[in-house]
Amino acid sequence: MDNSEKLAKLLEKALRPIVDVLGISIEDIESLEIDPYGPRIVLEAKPSKHGARSLFLDASPDGVETVVTLEAPRGLDKNELEGTLAELIEESPETQSVEEYDVSYDPEEGEVTITLHARLLAELPSIKEVHKLLEETLQQLRGEP
Repeated sequence: MDNSEKLAKLLEKALRPIVDVLGISIEDIESLEIDPYGPRIVLEAKPSKHGARSLFLDASPDGVETVVTLEAPRGLDKNELEGTLAELIEESPETQSVEEYDVSYDPEEGEVTITLHARLLAELPSIKEVHKLLEETLQQLRGEP
């Protein structure tokens, strides 16, 4: 095994727990920065599942922030969508460990950006769970049970 293969295996082993929690694959990762002095890990991905356009992760001893941008229908009421989604984030068992969050809907682009802050990576919901919250929001807005 040459050095590049060894490094690739070590990096895959280090990233496996992160991608598993986020619910993405290693192939989805677009960029990765590791700052040993922070210490800090910054990861950007283009997930191939769950209607996600992008995912950004910033993990340090101060906490973890993830920003997920998901596809959404265009032209919906911005305040209604953001308010309903925020309510579901507050109530959902999957987001109970999230300390802070922000929701932003762009009706012209047809995308929702959700920012979540937690103390630990394991306390964040997966991209699948975030997408499920958006789907529940859209169902409520359509008046479906």
